[in-house]
Amino acid sequence: MDSLADAADSIVGTADDYAINPFTLRFCQAELEDSYSRRNYHRQLGLTRFSIVMGAVIFAVYALLDPYIVPDILYKAWLIRFGIACPLLLSLAAISYAPWFNYRHQGLLSLSMAIPGISVVVMIALAQAPGSQLYYGGLIIIIGYSNCLWRLSYLYSTAISVATFALYEVVVFAINPMPSTILINNNAFLAFAIGVSVFVNYIQEYQLRRSFIDNEYLRRERTRSERLLSRSEAANRAKNDFLAIMSHELRTPLNAIIGFSEIIANQMFGPVGQPKYADYANDIRSSGAHLLSIINDILDISKAEAGKLHLEEEPIAPVESLNRAMRMFRQRASELGVELSFRVRDDIPWIIADPRLFNQVAINLTSNALKFTPEGGHVWIEIGLDAARNLALTVRDTGIGVKKADIIRIFEPFVQVENAMSRTHQGTGLGLPLVRKIMSLHGGTVELESESGQGTTVTATFPKSRFVAPADERLWNVR
Repeated sequence: MDSLADAADSIVGTADDYAINPFTLRFCQAELEDSYSRRNYHRQLGLTRFSIVMGAVIFAVYALLDPYIVPDILYKAWLIRFGIACPLLLSLAAISYAPWFNYRHQGLLSLSMAIPGISVVVMIALAQAPGSQLYYGGLIIIIGYSNCLWRLSYLYSTAISVATFALYEVVVFAINPMPSTILINNNAFLAFAIGVSVFVNYIQEYQLRRSFIDNEYLRRERTRSERLLSRSEAANRAKNDFLAIMSHELRTPLNAIIGFSEIIANQMFGPVGQPKYADYANDIRSSGAHLLSIINDILDISKAEAGKLHLEEEPIAPVESLNRAMRMFRQRASELGVELSFRVRDDIPWIIADPRLFNQVAINLTSNALKFTPEGGHVWIEIGLDAARNLALTVRDTGIGVKKADIIRIFEPFVQVENAMSRTHQGTGLGLPLVRKIMSLHGGTVELESESGQGTTVTATFPKSRFVAPADERLWNVR
């Protein structure tokens, strides 16, 4: 069990495996960074292409302002827009469809942010005042647009934003100077726009990476769960196979023990020398029968868990089957000093069921009721139709009852609600789990109501879909 847990723990990564550098937003593990970049690229590529194409369209539309803001370089501005920037942007979008293009080419794709920014800076360098002083607003739009829609690499977008700002500073200081008041105003607004947009991009990528980590945790946990489930199923199959083999191997000698002890107890071939030997033979037969019953229960529950317990269905008369089962328990109830009552409430139809398993349900429920009902108590067995017209077999007793907290556990195999050291009643804890399996195979249910010290009521319900039609019932009665 420890080795299984160790193997499971090795599958799930620790928090250190997902550490992120807070400045670069890169995973510390190179393999994890590569995996994230690849997945995020393919997930965001559609949005990136759309952003590039729309950026080209917006950049072209802004040419409508050129005649009013930079009329002195109008044709040069249009050449930059329509002859250089827009074709380059559309070319980048087209290149991303190439078979060789992958997530490692994000640097090339990020040029889509630099091209319009550089174009505007060139226009500022060429234009005269006031156009050169006003077109910094175009840089704010470009940087904000690029950072807010770029979802591939925070480092690329930040580097291009800073580079664009630096190029603008070179132009306004060295190439096409402007008054200091306008320069301070433009730089303040431009720096603020870059800071906000870069911060938004930072938060955006951080959330994408956190989402990736969550998905990785879920994927690894799912893998871990699948491996544990596979191992658990293999162990369960091995257990069931072992129980089936052992049950088969034990049945043969047990049948011989029971048979020969019965011959000795009945003195079929003549009297035994000592009367006590006959008593001992009775004890051997009783113990062997009890052990055989336990082995049969183990085999049945193992078959049920392995999905190998199949129904051998035929029409049966529930009342007749119960009458035969009750005859088995009347002497037992008398020996225990428990009053046993059997009552039929309604006109009970025949049902399609496995006769052996139907009897097993009645036997297990009645046996449990008698076992846990003290001397002077009462056990009622009733069969009738419930409010939904399903067939309900109810076994009620005035026994020791079950704590509410134990009602769910009591349907688990091998569970005993009594403490192992203080247990006063024999049993393997297979009776009720086997009943639930049998009822499930029949499409029915089993419900238990109990209170400690107040007795227990168990109801096994067979669905009305198993009822035999009246015409068929008469036919079977004739046969």
